[in-house]
Amino acid sequence: MRFTIIMMMFILYGSINAMPVYWKDFGLSHGGGFDGTVAYWFSGSVYGANGENAWIHTMINGHEEHGGLYLKQFDFSREMMEPTFNWWALVLYGDIVSESTFASFQPIELFDYGGHADIGGTLIETPKDFYMAFKVSEVLKDSTGYTEGMSWYGWVHVSVDDNLQMTLLDADINLYGGAVTVGMDIPEPSGGMLFLLGAAALGLGRVKRN
Repeated sequence: MRFTIIMMMFILYGSINAMPVYWKDFGLSHGGGFDGTVAYWFSGSVYGANGENAWIHTMINGHEEHGGLYLKQFDFSREMMEPTFNWWALVLYGDIVSESTFASFQPIELFDYGGHADIGGTLIETPKDFYMAFKVSEVLKDSTGYTEGMSWYGWVHVSVDDNLQMTLLDADINLYGGAVTVGMDIPEPSGGMLFLLGAAALGLGRVKRN
């Protein structure tokens, strides 16, 4: 029995460590947007437990209109290039973002080459401190074209100054595709591993005493 538990611990440890679950190079940069707007570029890559991969590639344009800050997301999926399947929405601290709730949040308005980035959009009432949630999906291609694969959900905490420069304050993502709570970090996978190994070790101790 003791040998069985030890083997289970090693198998569990090895299987968890073997899973390529991570995201990298996530960040925010600035550039010139359409129609004289400021462009905020969010980029990075996310890798799932079974080899899934999607790249975060989002350009959100910001402009001032009637004294307010408005945002518009460029819709890459409508262009003659590989779609990125990124969606963004306004959220509040503590909101639960998941497959079942994402559509209920106010989306960042989309535009393409035929639209105007400097007219209208999604109003940001408190630009010095606000949250956005994102959904990024794996892109799959078959004989019928591009389809959506696995999806991940995350959030960013940003601020915009008087010069329309955006600062990334914090961000997180659920690397297993589950829900996220806006403003709260997702525990690292290693935390779950330590808990399970601890439970296995506790069971080992009980077997030994018996």
